[in-house]
Amino acid sequence: MKLKKFILICLSALSIFCLTGCWDMLDIDNRFFVGNIGLDKAEEGDKIEVTFTFPLVRKIAGGEGGSQGSGSSNIARVSTVADSLHQAIHHIAIRVSRQLFFEHTRVILLGEDLAREGFDWLINFISRNPDINRRGRILVVEGKAKDALAIKNDFETLLALYITDIFQNWTISSRFVEISIDDFMNQMYTTDGDALLPRLSVGKTDVSIGGAAVIKDYKLVGWLSEEETLGINFVMGKVRGGDLTFDEPGQHIPISFGIGKARSRIELLEAGPYPKFKIIEKVELNLTETPLEMKVDSNEKLKSLQKRVEEEVNSIILRAVNKLQKEYGVDLVGFGEYLYRHKPEIWKNYKDNWDDIFPNAEVVVETEVTIRSIGVSM
Repeated sequence: MKLKKFILICLSALSIFCLTGCWDMLDIDNRFFVGNIGLDKAEEGDKIEVTFTFPLVRKIAGGEGGSQGSGSSNIARVSTVADSLHQAIHHIAIRVSRQLFFEHTRVILLGEDLAREGFDWLINFISRNPDINRRGRILVVEGKAKDALAIKNDFETLLALYITDIFQNWTISSRFVEISIDDFMNQMYTTDGDALLPRLSVGKTDVSIGGAAVIKDYKLVGWLSEEETLGINFVMGKVRGGDLTFDEPGQHIPISFGIGKARSRIELLEAGPYPKFKIIEKVELNLTETPLEMKVDSNEKLKSLQKRVEEEVNSIILRAVNKLQKEYGVDLVGFGEYLYRHKPEIWKNYKDNWDDIFPNAEVVVETEVTIRSIGVSM
């Protein structure tokens, strides 16, 4: 018995030397943490121009290899032309001293020209590469992605943080699309290539995220303005804040409201050759700014304001839905999804020709506005 215990102890001790640990472990000092990926159409043939940016951690930290404030950039930017994103990564690998690491990638930027040609290959690449951070964002750039990655911003050292932090302001704007890579991928597979993505515009030292890129069949087909994007967010129940501002009839004096809560639902009114839908919107507002001479001191005035806002919200929603129907012919607000889930027998009659039916569907909007607060008046 003692001999058996001795042998077990010896085997256990020897097994320690046989353990290899994480065979593919790579020390943090041997990695470049890619923050942004920019994708543009290359000038030559059908190739793509890929730009990666990543922080030089040692310079930012003031450690070995450089010191903070030395005058050189703390952000590296490298580009290459390749047939695919996978190939581009390998091209860069023989030019940089460390391995590119994508689990902290915050932003993928699609240049406008490339997006219009189609990017189903990008969806395929992301789905096959678990290293890509699914909590990041994909945005479509008005112009070239590499121009957006070249700006030197006054607010943030890291461009990836600057862009992603703008999304935190969604609750006080609601005029752009708030969607992660993971949610975008799920939507693209569910709709077979149709979605809305955030639109990014490039300034001299900053960027602006507002409006939306309309994606149909994995291609950029056009844009929605900020107001049109607000209208679509209303229908989809994704408004979490923001403002509504309009002039009094016949006057150029703005009246502003802060959006509190907004709830939406879709109803089917008729199921003829082309369906008729009603969008029912309930919005709670706070009155935030009026002309000095304007007094909200009676129920009649309050009801008048509510009616004015209801008309404005109706108009914003109808213009946005109409643009998706007539100009782009793509259902991105969920009318087909509503029929599939709630009216399956009716959906059977429409599903095979929905792309032709949706542009001719009739849509009406009914908005109910409640003004919760009018602030303090003198």
